[in-house]
Amino acid sequence: MPVGKELGIYKGTFSSIRMCEINGDQQIAEGSYTAKLSGELSGTAAGTMTFSGSNERGTMTDLGVGYLDSGDVTSYKAHGVYWASSQGNWETRQAVVMGDQTLVVEGQITMSDGVFSLNGMVSELT
Repeated sequence: MPVGKELGIYKGTFSSIRMCEINGDQQIAEGSYTAKLSGELSGTAAGTMTFSGSNERGTMTDLGVGYLDSGDVTSYKAHGVYWASSQGNWETRQAVVMGDQTLVVEGQITMSDGVFSLNGMVSELT
């Protein structure tokens, strides 16, 4: 996916993680998060990410709502992939549909002191 103009960055934390299924190395996990957005899309995002795969790699979906500083409230739906960059850390890349826009979100999920955090960049899809 070629990305265009950067629209903002995000930083947040997961408030809960739930294991839904474990079958050998394959697992399904859900995490609810809240993230602060800055840039053109400044505001707050809240949603749930679902991960399906192993600890090394897999697919993900993200369903959420953006409460933008402009006063707009918009839902979004994303599909993408994750892969391990080191133990307890993952890279993510998602295609996002938000209203009439298609965006690309690239980020990281890290675990430190028992807390899962997320951060990354939102860009236009060109």
